[in-house]
Amino acid sequence: MNEKSVFKQSIDLQLAAKEIGLDWLEISGILSKIHEETIEVEDAIQKNSSEHIKEELGDLLFTILCLIRHLDYSPEEILEQANMKFKKRYEMVLDILNERGKKFADADEMMDIWQTIKKQY
Repeated sequence: MNEKSVFKQSIDLQLAAKEIGLDWLEISGILSKIHEETIEVEDAIQKNSSEHIKEELGDLLFTILCLIRHLDYSPEEILEQANMKFKKRYEMVLDILNERGKKFADADEMMDIWQTIKKQY
């Protein structure tokens, strides 16, 4: 049996909705919806409701997938690239910590390290 990825399932659902006119016409609308959903995630986190947080995170992720679909990209490819980018930066953080003789950095030091790495890569 050939299992579909959860990303593919979401995009297929969006495409079915598009067939009946339930779709964004412009990217700007999707970006506005992402902003709205982000605020709803923040609100759910403040209320500390696990179920509400998961629901709002799902709405945000679904909307981001909609943006990815509209831009004609592969969500798997985008996430894979993000993983590779993060992995490279993570390894650079480890190198810097090793140079400093540390295994851990506090929040301020980590922010400084991260910003230095972002400028390089």
